[in-house]
Amino acid sequence: MGVGRALLFGAIGAIPGVILSLAGWVISGSPEEWGNGLWISCYMPFFGCVAIGLVVGWRSDSAGLEG
Repeated sequence: MGVGRALLFGAIGAIPGVILSLAGWVISGSPEEWGNGLWISCYMPFFGCVAIGLVVGWRSDSAGLEG
């Protein structure tokens, strides 16, 4: 159950990750050319939200919430 919940939370975490990545891309000036600085503004919010979702889903099983 822990792995399934972690994958579900990670997938749900992708939704705010996409929104934050799009906002970071717009804030960085919507450049046409890809640069190394865009890793921080585009990739980090997305993968950060997915990673946080995975951690929350994995940890909620060990917290004993099921009764």
